[in-house]
Amino acid sequence: MTRTFTNVAVIGARTMGSGIALVLANAGLNVRLVDIKQEFIDRGMERIKKFLNGSIKRGKISEEEAKETLGRIKTYIDLKEAVSDKLDLVIEAIIEDLEAKRALFKQLDAICNPDVIFATNTSAISITELATVTKRGDKVLGMHFFNPPPLMKLVEIIRGKETSEEVVKDIIELCKKLGKTAVPSNEAPGFIVNRLLWQFLNESYKLLEQGVATKEDIDTAVKLGLNHPMGPLELSDYIGLDVMLYIGKYIAEKLGKEYEPAKILVEMVEKGYLGRKTKKGFYEY
Repeated sequence: MTRTFTNVAVIGARTMGSGIALVLANAGLNVRLVDIKQEFIDRGMERIKKFLNGSIKRGKISEEEAKETLGRIKTYIDLKEAVSDKLDLVIEAIIEDLEAKRALFKQLDAICNPDVIFATNTSAISITELATVTKRGDKVLGMHFFNPPPLMKLVEIIRGKETSEEVVKDIIELCKKLGKTAVPSNEAPGFIVNRLLWQFLNESYKLLEQGVATKEDIDTAVKLGLNHPMGPLELSDYIGLDVMLYIGKYIAEKLGKEYEPAKILVEMVEKGYLGRKTKKGFYEY
């Protein structure tokens, strides 16, 4: 019997977390959006409202529908208050750091009812490593949305070593309700998309580093030659160079030296040039 999802907590209210919360609320689910500071919650809700207002202007939804969607999102600073009652699923969307995620999962495991499913929005980290700090390894899996979640159709569903197939099937059905296409994957560093994407982006950094072409010409060549909507350096700025560096280091640690990040990426992150969020990356904003 397929599980029914009604109440979902999203931990982390920044770009990905707020976007995931909006996707869930749009599909009629009750969402509890959680973060450690009110300012993060406020910014997340502003992003949600901005997206809804844009949808109204484009005639995609009515003002009443937007109001109903917002009404399904409640915000919390207190984690225990948010997840201790009548919850079906927790989706973790905090920083891309193994130890931070493990600490959160351990805390959640002590608070949540035993039947609550834990999903992580990690783009590369081992599901099994996260599940080991819980007593519900069969109910822990990856649910990797892509940025921006309201627009991107793909959700990678990643099994850990103990993840039950029943839980995987339930989450795939939930994705259908959300209007997403779920692609299941066994566990591997970077899963499907980021395993491929990292090598592609890292080679673009090396082309720039070695003076093969300018950043503008690299991006133009990829957009026109491969029909990509964004060039690799533009995309890296959009994702965040610190995020790309973490993913690259993690994959290289697991798979070998050929995956090691280009020096130019390491140097830019050390200087604090992280892309759009710091107004400077490969480009200035």
